[in-house]
Amino acid sequence: MSHTMIDTAVEILGKTYLVKCSVAEVDALQRAAEYLERKIRTLQESNTVINVDKILIITALNVTHQLLEKENHVQDVNQRLQALQNKIERALMPGIQLELQSAK
Repeated sequence: MSHTMIDTAVEILGKTYLVKCSVAEVDALQRAAEYLERKIRTLQESNTVINVDKILIITALNVTHQLLEKENHVQDVNQRLQALQNKIERALMPGIQLELQSAK
């Protein structure tokens, strides 16, 4: 994985922005810019809001909200996995103890 930083052009709302990122992250940056562009366009098409700044802020809030929901979901899944792992370890513990005793 390369850590070399390069200027990468992304286009959002017809404007090109140069963003520094590692070579390994260029594809992810391009996908992020395309995702953002789609979200902005969707909001523009579904609202009568003309002010670009307002559209950008609302889009940023929507995307951030989605991210936070996903993070909460990941935390919930991790907690459930940890609980299941603990349950499995408790269930296996008597068998492990028997194996250790018979090995003596």
